[in-house]
Amino acid sequence: MKKLRGFFFTASVISVVSFMLFAAFLYQQAKFDPSPLLLAEKVTYSWEDIAEDLSKADGFNATKSGNTLSVVMDLPSSKNISQELSTYANFTQSFYAGPDTSIGFYSADGQQITDFSCFGKKNCNDNTVQFHILPFNMTYSFPDLTKKQLDIVCYDHVKDGFPVCDSTHIRALNISINLTAMNFTCNPSIYNNCTQNDIEWDTDFDEVFGCTSGTGCINYSLMIRDNNSKTYNCQGVYGANNGNTKRVNCDATTFNWLENDETVLTIKSSPCQVRLRFGNEGRFRVESTAPASENCNINLTLQSMFVFDTTNFWTDFSTQLLVRDNLANYSIKTQVQ
Repeated sequence: MKKLRGFFFTASVISVVSFMLFAAFLYQQAKFDPSPLLLAEKVTYSWEDIAEDLSKADGFNATKSGNTLSVVMDLPSSKNISQELSTYANFTQSFYAGPDTSIGFYSADGQQITDFSCFGKKNCNDNTVQFHILPFNMTYSFPDLTKKQLDIVCYDHVKDGFPVCDSTHIRALNISINLTAMNFTCNPSIYNNCTQNDIEWDTDFDEVFGCTSGTGCINYSLMIRDNNSKTYNCQGVYGANNGNTKRVNCDATTFNWLENDETVLTIKSSPCQVRLRFGNEGRFRVESTAPASENCNINLTLQSMFVFDTTNFWTDFSTQLLVRDNLANYSIKTQVQ
């Protein structure tokens, strides 16, 4: 009987040990050879988390709602975006990366990014940061991530390195500008050519905004508000200034996106002057300007809202994000959207 009990005890121990070994084997298999579904979820969720965080760190807030895209940004950048991105990239290495996971950022031509002043560029030798609305090839362009100047580009032919743009789906462009720490003014000590109006259109206004039909005609609205909440609306007047209402020459409702001519809206403001350039074959530019004796930078928040005739569009930076599971050699590498 004792031998029999010993046999059962020994068999039980062997069974428990065998089970533990089998469980350990299953654990190792799960660790090193996870199911394709779990692996895909892990990599996909990591990619989506990082891509969403990047959209906050790059200072470019783009929101899609149905057939409308709203893009909000500060000009110039309110923070050091290159440093923000570099700090976030270091965070991803400690939070997401590890023995079994790799995180990488790449330029559009496939070069790994280590200098984040190159973020959003085709490569570090490129002169512009670009953000695209696809498949129309609408492009937001900046000289660099300081964003001291903005171009919204829609050329109907290849020009300046920008692709051909399809503007036929654009139904409206609505622009709102808040002049942060800036006010409508005409200070003779700064501006020699002062007139009664702080906002002036040049003489080509009717050429660009006289569009009534044909390719490139886009409905538009424009609102500019200064730091004192005085508001200029392109469809009429800008608000009371010591009891006076100043009228402006802006009664059109459409402009020709592809017009060869150009019209310039000059906002005489303190401490800096702002210019909006419409036309020029498909370019809308926001820039600062001032007398040579004045070192000025614009300081504003701009919201551009495009309305399309379709919901089939998406946004795209010229930067790729890679998330890879090293053990299974499974990865996602695609453009940041």
